[in-house]
Amino acid sequence: GKMLISLSLDGATKFWDLNSGKEFFEHIHFGENEWMVKNPEGYFNGTQEARQYIHFVDGLKTYSADQFFDEFYRPELLPKIFQNRGGSDDPKKGIQGMLQKSPPPTIKVAALASTTEQGKAEVFIKITDNGAGVNNLKLFHNGKSIPINRNELKMPTGKDQTSTYRHVISLVGGNNTITASAINKDKIESDPSSVELFSEHAGKTSTCYVLTVGINQYKNPRMTLNYAKPDAESFGKMMSDHGTQLYKNLEIHTLYDEEATRENILRTLDEMAAKIHQEDVFIFYYAGHGSMVDEQFFFIPTGSLRLYDFGSLQKDAIEASLLQDKFKNIQALKQLIVMDACQSGGSVELLATRGAAEEKAIAQLSRSAGIHVMASAGSEQFATEFAELGHGLFTYLLIKALSGDADGAPKDGKVTIYELKGYLDDQVPEMTRKLKGKPQYPYTFSRGQDFPIVIDP
Repeated sequence: GKMLISLSLDGATKFWDLNSGKEFFEHIHFGENEWMVKNPEGYFNGTQEARQYIHFVDGLKTYSADQFFDEFYRPELLPKIFQNRGGSDDPKKGIQGMLQKSPPPTIKVAALASTTEQGKAEVFIKITDNGAGVNNLKLFHNGKSIPINRNELKMPTGKDQTSTYRHVISLVGGNNTITASAINKDKIESDPSSVELFSEHAGKTSTCYVLTVGINQYKNPRMTLNYAKPDAESFGKMMSDHGTQLYKNLEIHTLYDEEATRENILRTLDEMAAKIHQEDVFIFYYAGHGSMVDEQFFFIPTGSLRLYDFGSLQKDAIEASLLQDKFKNIQALKQLIVMDACQSGGSVELLATRGAAEEKAIAQLSRSAGIHVMASAGSEQFATEFAELGHGLFTYLLIKALSGDADGAPKDGKVTIYELKGYLDDQVPEMTRKLKGKPQYPYTFSRGQDFPIVIDP
């Protein structure tokens, strides 16, 4: 059919289907690289920055796009929109309908520095049910998700009812931002509410804990990989060469090949959680197979025999949401997860949709745990391995970045999370385009504060 494109002064581009006269999607672009698209129902895709600045308006109330993240964020949106113009006519279906049927809760946060214990603060969170129940409360300290004491948490018991949850936190030296949000039964989230406390309390100097997992050898010989283990070894070596100046101690744990079982990976994370403090830095590096089945992302340990059988994955593999819980229980407020997970085989159509589901799963991991995640776009790239690099492409660039190539403005000898993200976002598509003829884009999600990872000697 024919379509019409209209531009308006606010930077929005609308695409209209001329047969039906209906708008079928809107594209908003601002700044250099920020964009968002949405269809009439409100399903959207866009960059992280854009999602924070663009709001939906309902009467006099405004809602940020991320309040609808769970239900309405759809990385596969662009190709789908053009196949299925117009969408549904049912206003009850989209975001507008959701808000009438299922208004999000309201949250208010207050905090007081403790008078009895130095370096602690009491946080009070008032939760109001606006008629659609309250399913879950999330709490973040400097952007990182922290566990809630479920025994103390009482949810409000009906429309217009409130309840208050009290939580004691340990402050880190300098600025502490405490943020809370609550989610209703239809996964629509409240506007987050924040409070800031400054602490003179100088914390301990930090240790950097690194866990690297690299798996070439699988129990199923058909799943053998070439570069996962050497990639993991090189990453560990890079951290021990470049990380020592920045931290009081550096502690590197490694699990390679047949040591990298489900049990060992989970046990090592628990053992590390027992000794990691808030001031510390935690980095998890994973190279091996990944698999996306039924909207869930799985890390595939050495003992897994099948990549796409849901039953055996639940038993032998590690689901991303389980790792998310492990990261939440590791107290370090500064965490970075690096994943170079490749998937084998599958038709192109299957992959296109799986890639979008994978992107959402990884965005979800970063968003829920409040951690920085840098991932290669696994399912899209079987040939991440170029013999001349001696490495998977993603890790090759990661190591170049951390060896100093990503040290941008200010050029200060340090490489920070945001510098690393910028470098990977630029270089991965550029190099895959040169080597393979079509660019691939990594998944990089940054939640929480920027921090330096290494200093160049």
